[in-house]
Amino acid sequence: MAGALLGASPLAILPAHADEAQLQHQIDVMQKQLAKMQRELAEKKQAPAPRMAGAPAGAAPVTTRNGNELIIPAPSAPPPVSADGRTIFAKALPSWVDGIHFSMAGSFIAMEGAYRQHSEVSDGASSPPFGSPGIPLQNSALYSDRELRMSAQQSRIAMKMWGDIDPNQHVKGYYEMDFLGASTDANNRESNSFTPRIRQAFAEYDNDLWHFHFVGGQAWSFLTQNRVGALPNTENVPLTIDAQYVVGFDWLRNPQLRFVYDINKTAWFGVSVEQPATVFPGAPASGFTNSVPPGFATNINNFCQGASHLNNTTTCSNDVAPDVIEKIALDPGFGHYEVLGLERWFSDTVNNGVAGSGWSQKTTMAWGVGGNALLPAIPKILDLQGSVLYGQGIGRYTSSQLPDATIGADGTLSPITELSFMVGAVAHPFEGNDIYTYYGEDRSYANSWTSGTAQGGWGNPNFLNTGCVNQNLANNPGSLGGGPAYNTPVAGTTCSFNVQKAQEFTIGFWQDAYKGNLGRLRYGLQYEYVRLTAFQGAPGPITATSTPNEGLNPNNNIVMFSFRYYPFN
Repeated sequence: MAGALLGASPLAILPAHADEAQLQHQIDVMQKQLAKMQRELAEKKQAPAPRMAGAPAGAAPVTTRNGNELIIPAPSAPPPVSADGRTIFAKALPSWVDGIHFSMAGSFIAMEGAYRQHSEVSDGASSPPFGSPGIPLQNSALYSDRELRMSAQQSRIAMKMWGDIDPNQHVKGYYEMDFLGASTDANNRESNSFTPRIRQAFAEYDNDLWHFHFVGGQAWSFLTQNRVGALPNTENVPLTIDAQYVVGFDWLRNPQLRFVYDINKTAWFGVSVEQPATVFPGAPASGFTNSVPPGFATNINNFCQGASHLNNTTTCSNDVAPDVIEKIALDPGFGHYEVLGLERWFSDTVNNGVAGSGWSQKTTMAWGVGGNALLPAIPKILDLQGSVLYGQGIGRYTSSQLPDATIGADGTLSPITELSFMVGAVAHPFEGNDIYTYYGEDRSYANSWTSGTAQGGWGNPNFLNTGCVNQNLANNPGSLGGGPAYNTPVAGTTCSFNVQKAQEFTIGFWQDAYKGNLGRLRYGLQYEYVRLTAFQGAPGPITATSTPNEGLNPNNNIVMFSFRYYPFN
């Protein structure tokens, strides 16, 4: 460097007769400049790297392999030294940090609403289960009420974390929540403050070498149809705005342990052990309505305990074994196809009415078989789908929430035979547009008994339905601020209204308003027509306050709209 400076200095052009003193002076000046430059260069080499805004003193930013920028705090003590005098440098981050990936894709902010011809006193995002009954009968003031609701409750927060243990082993965690829960102080009058609820929360382990997959946590039931494979987050969920989806769509979101084996991602074989629960006739909040045969006493369920972190406004069935679901899925390259089986066990305690005989627990097995198909009729343009589930005690898995079982003639639980099916089509006519239509049906079959003058079971032809049509003006809880129920027969009449079948036709669309670097804006519109049919029952006496047991087919017309922003999609 000194040579370069001297070569570029005026010394190179000094005349031979220059005064020696002047020459020495210029050399001294250049040497001082050189020394100053060397000091500045040394100081720059020793200066710490620039800190991120807000980073503590001594901290330095580090960019991991997945692009996350982290601040490494300065060590609080000198690094340790080995026996031979070498410094041992400890890692500032755990070894797995820069191998974990994180995404919030699937999260969205929603503004939605619903208009119903007959009020279901439901929010703007979902209907109650379609067959419980989800539609008010003509004897209720709700039948004459029109209903408009608006809500942001279906807004969703989704978080996915995943990484590789090695090239053949992978782990994943997924958490998803929305705000379709309501605590005792939630209201839509002023603050509209609603509580978050778990939709999914599970961990997954995948081994490519062994072709093995394990899932533990709460996810869509293994019985739910998939688009591909047999693992979570590939479910073929209807595109409806309605969060109860469609009659005929079979689903749960359920705690489970799932085991899956795949053959080259083409054939999938799995079994899932899932949380049990039993649905009985009647409204869960009222403890159900079930006739007990003469001479017996039964206990089919209990009100859940709030102290045990359960909802004490509903009931918990007496379960002794998990639901078990088996599935075989095929992805041959053109569509997706599934066959499945289901085993369940229902339990109650029975006393035969003999003094001192005590209670005994009785268990009854239930079952189901089904299949699903997804067919790309016109690749990337039109998808067709179908699903069917048949068996005894499958009502819990239906969107209508038809009952699983009723009390039999001997006091034990007797599963109800049911059929559930749905067909649908989804079109993608142009970029950012989805048009969907579905038709579904959930059907139950009678399971009843007669003992003397006592009538019981489900769909009993001797049940009376004489009070289902005339509106009960004398006993309207709404006049007291409590709100009328779906079924309020006039005093002296009866309305058993056991649902034989629920049917739905729905059509709707989604359209992207924007899709780019800032995410995705979508709006949608849905129309649905839902119809219930009751078992015929006995005609009963015709009086001034009763009606013939005919034409029990309540229905509802519903229109829903939605506007959603997906910031991470």
